[in-house]
Amino acid sequence: MRALLLASCACLLGGSVATAAEALAVDPGTSRLRIHLTRAGMLGFMGHEHEIEAPLASGRVEIAEAGAAGSSVRLRFESARLSIVPGSEPARDIPAVEARMRGPEVLDVEHYPAITFESTEVVEDAAGPGQPVPLRLRGTLDLKGRKLPVEIPVHVRRDGQGLVATGETSLQLRALGIEPPSVGGVVKVANTFRLAFEIRAR
Repeated sequence: MRALLLASCACLLGGSVATAAEALAVDPGTSRLRIHLTRAGMLGFMGHEHEIEAPLASGRVEIAEAGAAGSSVRLRFESARLSIVPGSEPARDIPAVEARMRGPEVLDVEHYPAITFESTEVVEDAAGPGQPVPLRLRGTLDLKGRKLPVEIPVHVRRDGQGLVATGETSLQLRALGIEPPSVGGVVKVANTFRLAFEIRAR
């Protein structure tokens, strides 16, 4: 049965998982990814920090027989669904912040409706007995038509018949091709932001 399932996946994906020992689908309903933006500038103390929810649209994890080496991860987000976490800033400000985030200055969702990540290399680091496995996902982030190299640290553990991957890292807006938004040049979003996630696949 397992071989039959893998063969079916291989047919659907044009043979891309023919050497995979296991193929898992990411569960968007139980996965979570949040972006935390801080403030900067001369009058940064007058601005608000932003907590953004980035719901996953779909994803796939393929685990190779050799383990981390040869395995892969693919994630897809719908840029228009990124939103401010309720309660993280004054409710009256949320519509304007979301409109600017989705507009041409930042995500430009009209022209770039999808954001994707696809790994090119998975590196496994040493783990203690009974501890989650530390990995480094090196891959390509496709954002606003640009393909950008990124590396994401991840800790992975088994959860029944699936996997749970958690992690946190810092990235820079300018490195992703986004100029930090500002108000009059004196209140602006800091260039460095934090990304935290928990992704479940089964």
